[in-house]
Amino acid sequence: MRTIPDEVLTNLPIVDLGDIYLRAIVFEDYEDMFEYGSDVRVTKNLSWHYETLEDAKQTVPKVFLSRPKRNLPNAYALVTKDTNKMIGTCDFHTIDWEQNTGEIGYALHYDYWGKGYMTLACKALIAFGFNNLKLDTIVISHNILNIGSQKVIEKAGFNFVIEKPHPKLQTINRFYELTKEEYLNKKL
Repeated sequence: MRTIPDEVLTNLPIVDLGDIYLRAIVFEDYEDMFEYGSDVRVTKNLSWHYETLEDAKQTVPKVFLSRPKRNLPNAYALVTKDTNKMIGTCDFHTIDWEQNTGEIGYALHYDYWGKGYMTLACKALIAFGFNNLKLDTIVISHNILNIGSQKVIEKAGFNFVIEKPHPKLQTINRFYELTKEEYLNKKL
């Protein structure tokens, strides 16, 4: 298995995206994460949902901050510049280092849907995956009923591969991929 230096996994570069910026998740994000993670409009197509603030408080260190110990990069927090509020996450939740493939996941506060923020965040994460993690392929999927995610994925440059049952969820998902070669040719 290929290992990545700890500084690449833990010291994510801050990325300026106009009205928002990306930075690594920190423990103090749990309150903002609970705000959107307890909203069923946000989590209805995800594998998780917060019932209590304590759920989010435990998730940040257990799921997010522990990633470098599992040879995964920290997750990006989407943060508004005007309020400095953490409004979402965009990350590689799974990486198969033998296949050199990473899978992206994301969530965004409902109040910020439709503004193009997640497309910008995905494009930045794609660049990080190919340039910093040296991945060959990046994959992503969405529930077939989640048209908003489909638009984000397509605008981020992914190519549709197949529609099939999700291996962990009780849903039919559309699966997409983007290779490094395609990324370089598309110049996203």
